[in-house]
This record gives sequence, C-alpha cells and structure tokens, in this order.
Amino acid sequence: MSMSQVVIKKSLNALDNKPTQNGYIVDEQGKEVQITAAMIRSVCHQLLNQCRAIKN
Repeated sequence: MSMSQVVIKKSLNALDNKPTQNGYIVDEQGKEVQITAAMIRSVCHQLLNQCRAIKN
C-alpha cells in the first residue's frame, strides 16, 4: 500500500469514528450549507493531489 493510500485510509477512519457534529459554511447567496463527510473527503483528495503536483 502506498503512503498516500495509508494517509487516506487513516483519514477516513478518523472521520468515520468521530461523533457527528454539524458544521456549516455560507454559500455565495448567504445561505448556510451543511458540511458533509463527502465534502471533507473531496477536499482532502484535492489537497493530496496538489501536494503530489508540488513534489513532482
């Protein structure tokens, strides 16, 4: 298993094992949008890809 796969797996486990706490962000129209686990995963993947791009 590659290092990035280990990091992703540990991150997902950390997200899945935490008690749910609602978080919100404000969209362009000023409405509150609930932050989901899928959103967090997506951002983590984007950051990981950016780190890979910098490394290369």
